[in-house]
Amino acid sequence: MADEQREARLQEKVARLEVELAQAETQARTLGLLLEKKLNEMYVQYHVSRTISSQMDKHEMIGRIIDSIKGAIPFDRVSVYLLDDPRENLELSYSSGLGVDSSVAIQPGQGTPGKIVESGEHIHIHDLALFHETINDYLHVPGEEKRAGSYIGVALKVRNATIGVIGIDHPEKYRLTVDDMDFMAILSHQIAAGIEKAHLFEKIEHLSQHDGLTGLYNHRVFQERLRQELARRDRTPEPITLAMLDIDHFKQFNDNFGHQAGDTVLKELSQLLLLQCRSDATDICCRYGGEEFAIIMPGLTALHAATTTERLRSVVEHHLFSVKSRSTDIKVTVSLGVACIGSEDVITPEALIKKADEALYRSKKNGRNCVTFS
Repeated sequence: MADEQREARLQEKVARLEVELAQAETQARTLGLLLEKKLNEMYVQYHVSRTISSQMDKHEMIGRIIDSIKGAIPFDRVSVYLLDDPRENLELSYSSGLGVDSSVAIQPGQGTPGKIVESGEHIHIHDLALFHETINDYLHVPGEEKRAGSYIGVALKVRNATIGVIGIDHPEKYRLTVDDMDFMAILSHQIAAGIEKAHLFEKIEHLSQHDGLTGLYNHRVFQERLRQELARRDRTPEPITLAMLDIDHFKQFNDNFGHQAGDTVLKELSQLLLLQCRSDATDICCRYGGEEFAIIMPGLTALHAATTTERLRSVVEHHLFSVKSRSTDIKVTVSLGVACIGSEDVITPEALIKKADEALYRSKKNGRNCVTFS
């Protein structure tokens, strides 16, 4: 009898140990999965940080960050909206799985992305079928096909100001978890800081290349682009035209109407130049200095250059410049000097500038408000 009791106690102890072992194995697997998830998240955070520190191009940066996030969170569709500079519209900066181009723009408050930006709050939807029944709003872009699944949308903030939103979804409901939401919220701070850095780089890059008053390319870029265009002719010979333009009697204009009025004329004239240049960005408009401008026109023959520059002169002559300090609009005229080089001609940038400058000087000597060719 005693032996049977000992045997029973032993079997009971073994059974308890087997249960405890099974529980320990389950806990070990759970901890292993949790550890693997945390390691994946750390790996993603590391790669996001590396991408932000190494990439200056905003769109390239966002694309690489999204690819990194896929290593930790399952999703098959994603959209990234960013506020434009006036903070009036949300522009689709990146998308995947949506079948749309990047020209989509919405306003804050519109759709799920717009509501996230307007409120500054993250959104986690476990079951999209219930969401569409009650809210009936689009997740990514207007007119998208509704589907079941789960969704996470996080606001991108810099110094408590929302600058955009990232939305991801998966076709299975409850597939995107609370942990995924928390991780996306953590990443959102890194991503927003990276986008802000890219924005600042874009602004610095723009300021380094463009004139602060007119927005045209500055003198440094003019010299670089002229060298590039002349070097390109060595590979693909073609004519090139350089036009130098000067506002007539501009010093006297500033003396009579003030420098603020002069700045207004410079800005309006710059817009006229851009409108008259070829719209495919072939022509390169620059502020050469003071009241003098330069236009590089690759591929333009002397015949076409004559038509283009005379049209430009005439447009300026008949344009009414709006100056706040004056009750009536003001007219100004311009003088142009043009140098055209044939496809087989060889010339240095300095020599081409000199030819155009000499032609401009002759325009001034001939009474101004005219076009002279070298």
